[in-house]
Amino acid sequence: MPYAPRPPFRIYAGRDREPYLVQDAETLIAGIRRRGGDAELTYLGPAKARPVLILNDPPHAAVQEVTALRLLRFSKVPEHDKARVRQQGDPLLFHLEPGRFDLPEENAAIISALVALHVDAISRDAPAGTLSPDEARLLGERIVRFYGFDVGSLVEQAILDLARRRRQAR
Repeated sequence: MPYAPRPPFRIYAGRDREPYLVQDAETLIAGIRRRGGDAELTYLGPAKARPVLILNDPPHAAVQEVTALRLLRFSKVPEHDKARVRQQGDPLLFHLEPGRFDLPEENAAIISALVALHVDAISRDAPAGTLSPDEARLLGERIVRFYGFDVGSLVEQAILDLARRRRQAR
């Protein structure tokens, strides 16, 4: 996935004008409001292709976006934290077993870095790896905890469905 824009922003104002820098989001938003609040901007900035952990397929033909987590290279993890991350003991970093993921270096998915990506922004190459069902469940639990999603009604419905299936099986 490409990086999301962050300050300073290089704004391209048209073909016959040079890009200009805006140092912070507040200045950028104030400028947009002065122009009527619905200005469309083109950002120019450095970009790198980075792997992500895709969490779902597109939900609908009209919505060609997927949800993913950005990855953190293990070389960026402080040395004293690496063992804890490898043991899945860090609530914000989900370790990806290097032998199962074809990535240039060991990585961890960043639980707090949930992003939406259009399918056209994703490489069509074969995936670099997949999670096991147990890993997917653990990752889902961590995402639910971090974002504070209320899943009580889903759990209640699952219990009711299980009870109904058991009654029908008798």
